[in-house]
Amino acid sequence: MGKGKRTTGKRGPKGAQGTGRWVTSRPLEGENIGTNRWEDARHWMSIYADLLEFKRGILGRVRRDMTTLSPTAQKAAATDLEIIETQMNGYQERLDLWYRRLWELQGLWLDPAGRMVRHKGHEVALTKREFQLLQFLLDHPHRFFTTSQILGQAWADPALFPEEVRNYVRRLRKILADLAIPVDLVNKPGRGYSLVFHTD
Repeated sequence: MGKGKRTTGKRGPKGAQGTGRWVTSRPLEGENIGTNRWEDARHWMSIYADLLEFKRGILGRVRRDMTTLSPTAQKAAATDLEIIETQMNGYQERLDLWYRRLWELQGLWLDPAGRMVRHKGHEVALTKREFQLLQFLLDHPHRFFTTSQILGQAWADPALFPEEVRNYVRRLRKILADLAIPVDLVNKPGRGYSLVFHTD
């Protein structure tokens, strides 16, 4: 594979590869991050994605209801919010970890030095901004980013025009399709862009 690195190439402590930080969340019963079956990774990704969506719904309801509560009840609700957000952070951490494991099992490699993306023996050279956009989305799985967030966080250049994001998204979609990488670069109105793994 040359000098390229897998998306899981960063080593985290306690054997938690790919996180680049301490894994503070606890795995659920039956989890085995060392599995060699990509179906297992897909299974756990689905579970954590569902848990996150469930908690988002609860979080939204608590925040909406807080405005109608008494000061004492609002204080109690604020504590509930902190608990929910802590749980969500843990779920997101596990989801990130499983995404990285899945990419490792799928044979996806990124080479920052040569700006290459390689998948199952096939590779394509990317432009600087194409590579930055792909790496940013891979590093933040299952999350959506608006055009302005991509300009400021993926490229650190908010002076660029929003149309440039759309142009690079179109180009990146073609690259993903050419390499048969099983993801869709989706755009949800009001939420932005995200890489979503194929469910079929």
